[in-house]
Amino acid sequence: APAEAPAEQPVGEPSTSAPVAIPSTGLPDGTATELARVRALVEAQRVTLAELKAGMLTLAQQVDKSGHRPRLAVFVDVPNLMYGVENGRTVHMGRLLDMLREGRELVRATAYCPISDDPREPVQQQKFVAPFVQYDYRIVTKPLKRFADGSIKGNFDVEMAIDMVHMAERVDIMAIVSGDADFSRAVESVQGDGVHVEVVAFLGSTSLEMRALADRYLQLDRHAEWLVS
Repeated sequence: APAEAPAEQPVGEPSTSAPVAIPSTGLPDGTATELARVRALVEAQRVTLAELKAGMLTLAQQVDKSGHRPRLAVFVDVPNLMYGVENGRTVHMGRLLDMLREGRELVRATAYCPISDDPREPVQQQKFVAPFVQYDYRIVTKPLKRFADGSIKGNFDVEMAIDMVHMAERVDIMAIVSGDADFSRAVESVQGDGVHVEVVAFLGSTSLEMRALADRYLQLDRHAEWLVS
């Protein structure tokens, strides 16, 4: 009997007798595994770099914070300072300011200077004013007050106290170059606003009250060799 012809395969249907071919990636054996390992390594490095970057930013912020200089205001009660110097010697006002401002940002230094009412005497040459002229001081002047007994006095208690209170919000430290107890209430006021107060004066012109109130007391006698001439 004649052999039967094989059945025809329907058009469009895959053969069940032959395996379906899988497209090749074109990579040798084991390369795909290696590629996955490299990708995982790159991702791990990316995460590490991100962490390092965050750490560097934190360090930069800490360095910036550590480099912060406290803001300083200096108030000089000139008569109290001058009268505290023995034998009519002179305080070097430039050196005094340099000592107080070291490591700090100076916002303002003000010298309260009484002046003569004699118009023939130039203000900038007067004994209470001249020591400050060439340095970074704001100079506030007021005529000396003459009394019936012939005595004279220069008093800036009100002006200086008002300026201290007004500056309290702008500074971290106030250096009060005076030992006069008349400033005690102003000192207490600015301390209440969080200002650190340093009393700077010669021992002989420092009241017990001001010394007790001070967050830091700087006795100028200990620096006289360098400050006084």
